[in-house]
Amino acid sequence: MKSKNKWLTIIGLAFGLVSAGLFSANADAKSMTVNYVSTTGQQLRAPITYHRVSNGINAFGTTYTYTMSGYPSTQAGYVKTIKGYVPHKVQQNYTYQNMPNSLTVKYIKESTLALKVDKQYMKQINAYRATKGLKAFKHRASLKAKTVVRSKELWTKLSHVRPNGQSYNAKNSGYAEVMAVLPTYFTSYGISTYNSGQGATIVYNSNGYVSYKKTAQTASHELLTCDAEHRDTELNNWATYSDVAFSFHADGSAKMAQLFELKGAKE
Repeated sequence: MKSKNKWLTIIGLAFGLVSAGLFSANADAKSMTVNYVSTTGQQLRAPITYHRVSNGINAFGTTYTYTMSGYPSTQAGYVKTIKGYVPHKVQQNYTYQNMPNSLTVKYIKESTLALKVDKQYMKQINAYRATKGLKAFKHRASLKAKTVVRSKELWTKLSHVRPNGQSYNAKNSGYAEVMAVLPTYFTSYGISTYNSGQGATIVYNSNGYVSYKKTAQTASHELLTCDAEHRDTELNNWATYSDVAFSFHADGSAKMAQLFELKGAKE
């Protein structure tokens, strides 16, 4: 009987140790709840709570991390792709030790981002034209509407020939067109375009927030330096009006179309 009681005591102690181990592990577990909102405060998707017992969590996944100077290749991190929106601020990776209880990832609406970059781009082009003694391009609402259409069409067909078979670059059309491609910034499953040969890309400031000015600058610099034909088009003295439109996608990639219109041009 004493032997039996001894074994029961040992088994009981063993179970106690296992229970204590499990309790200790659970006590050390950490949770981080991520909220997804727009820059205007609108909730864009339901919050997600991540649980960790030892490892931390990365913004863009577990294999690659974001760098300010490069294109991050990403797996499934806590930054999610949300249709119609682009991350407004770069998010950091967290080790297990520095995981917060909660955080908020803010997104800017694609159309809002586009309008802000559009404005900076035309400002930069006109400023450069001024250094060459050229007049600033004038804005025309009807031309702006055309550029918006063109920037969206480029997702379907990246060509000066439009999906309907027409071209704004056709001889004697009264119009000319330049385009720029901004490679993918991040996707949920990895980078889809690492380097398209274009120099334009979305840019985030050192404080982590998207820079409208610097993003526009990558496109204006690209079109003023990539070759003589594009530069001469930007510095032409035959167009009175010019407008631009950027079209962003949720992964941060974009297409840009700029149209030039001669005074009296007809479509």
